[in-house]
Amino acid sequence: MYIFFDLDGTLLDTLPDICSSVNAALKLHNLNEITLKETKSFIGHGSTNLIKKATKGNFNENILKDYLNIYHNNLCNLSKVYPGVKETLIELKKKHILGVYSNKDESDVIKIINYYLPNIFTYIIGKNIKYPLKPNPSLMNDLIIKEKINKKDLVYIGDMETDYNLALNLGVDFIFASYGYSENKIATNKEISEFINLCKLFD
Repeated sequence: MYIFFDLDGTLLDTLPDICSSVNAALKLHNLNEITLKETKSFIGHGSTNLIKKATKGNFNENILKDYLNIYHNNLCNLSKVYPGVKETLIELKKKHILGVYSNKDESDVIKIINYYLPNIFTYIIGKNIKYPLKPNPSLMNDLIIKEKINKKDLVYIGDMETDYNLALNLGVDFIFASYGYSENKIATNKEISEFINLCKLFD
């Protein structure tokens, strides 16, 4: 089985580092800071969308560039791995092939994973300028073709509607991480309230 995971709100609570970096960029441009709660509601569709919402009508590319630079250098200050993630992944790796697919810049995804969860994932994938962001399935579809993966043997796990829609667009199974950042319950027949519960689903 190929098991792919979203990053933010699924494997790690990255919200504090994201919020801190957004506010540092806003401060540089004399704009009002945003709260952790606002940050949570703004994420899930890439950095450009995040900064557009955070700037509340005052968006420009320089703010986005400053945010990306600040965040790239402050990825691993306040973020935390969710309880049970590392132990569960190590167990799952014994029988399955694991991957991460996030809308973050790929260099940031690699840096975060190598810092918090090294030597676990076969695939670490992030934003690629050649492809639209998820839930567009293009990037994953190309990977599936390249690696000759049967979609029946692939599952995607995430906490946002973006993740659910990616799985729908791919035609693969989805597991909803209800402990994550989504403010709405996603209607799916597979759900985990704690990461450690995954072991029961893949016995």
